[in-house]
Amino acid sequence: MKRFFLMFALAATALPASAQGFSAGVFIGTPMSGVTIEQNNLRISLGVEKTGVALDGLWNLGDWLARPEFSPMYAYTGAQWVDDKHHEWGPRAGLGITVPMGHGNIELYGEVGTAWYWQEDAAFKFEGSFGLRMFF
Repeated sequence: MKRFFLMFALAATALPASAQGFSAGVFIGTPMSGVTIEQNNLRISLGVEKTGVALDGLWNLGDWLARPEFSPMYAYTGAQWVDDKHHEWGPRAGLGITVPMGHGNIELYGEVGTAWYWQEDAAFKFEGSFGLRMFF
């Protein structure tokens, strides 16, 4: 399974650059680590460490607040499912920051947020991730 996601992440770099606003990358974090695909402020994250899927909407804080100094920061909201016996699914929200690498189309990012799992214990969990993504 891990090899499949690694091969998928590497194959995504071969896609044509004509896809406006498309990015793909890898991330590590809690509760899952894996690959992520983003298109026009909609992101899908697929977990490898723990099987899971997250679907998020993204908002650039610089645009949203009309403050250009906040443009490396973004907010996200969405839902997440993780194959775990206690925390299976629930809504999530958080903040992230991006740092471009050099003059290319690669950036590092980090994000923190909470997820409100609605399974057995219905609890808020603090989660975070760190990753690398490439724009096409």
